[in-house]
Amino acid sequence: MFGMPWLGPKLAAAHYLAALTVGLIFRFYGPGEQETARPEPPRRGNILRRAVERLLEARREDGRGLGQLAGDAVHESVRTLLVICGFIMLFSVFVRMLEVVGLRGVVAAPFVALFRLAGLPQELVPAAIAGLLEIDLGTRAASVAPVALVPRAVVASAIIAWSGLSVHGQVASVITGTDVRMGPYVVARVLHALFAAMYIVPLLVPATSARLPVVPVFGPLEPGPGFWPHLAGSAVGAVLVPALLVAVGLAAALVARLVRPGRAHYNG
Repeated sequence: MFGMPWLGPKLAAAHYLAALTVGLIFRFYGPGEQETARPEPPRRGNILRRAVERLLEARREDGRGLGQLAGDAVHESVRTLLVICGFIMLFSVFVRMLEVVGLRGVVAAPFVALFRLAGLPQELVPAAIAGLLEIDLGTRAASVAPVALVPRAVVASAIIAWSGLSVHGQVASVITGTDVRMGPYVVARVLHALFAAMYIVPLLVPATSARLPVVPVFGPLEPGPGFWPHLAGSAVGAVLVPALLVAVGLAAALVARLVRPGRAHYNG
């Protein structure tokens, strides 16, 4: 959307850092809640062996044949896809209705005050309103706003982290019937948006001073590495980043267990 391929890794880094920060904050969420006791004694042996044994047990308890499992998987996938597309269309219509009916000025009032307080250009308010409802429309509007790159990236980063009420509706439809609550999820999205907007600023300062090039989104790309080297580099990056987050999580869990060695945890 920005026409700047170098901006992608910086936005991703800001969001990984923001997600990690939100996770650390939520580490202290609900300290007084009763922990769930284990329904069965802990299994012994290698973790992979235990996982395979539990997988086979669940398969036997389910009782459905392979054909029925495949059909149900396709059915649920298509249903979920229709729900997602429906929410995107619904909230895209809401964005347009705000403009046609003339209510965008009313919705814009809080954003005008917030942007004035944060020192952001008022030209980005329409993008924030669209991003409040739908992530793609808001990010696109922020990317083409007639202001400097850093404010555009700040608002776009916040919109991506917030994800829009369209995504929130999708989440609510998926977690219906579970014990997951929407309240903590929305609070986490707000915190994620704030941290993602903050972290992108120091990440962009060296890049903006270097005057990196802008690549047209739909125009011809300059010659670069071949397909396979590019695919290999992308695959390595896609593996290393989650692996790093897993390592950080394992280290945090180890520290928590050392601090409270006698406390057992069960996540269902």
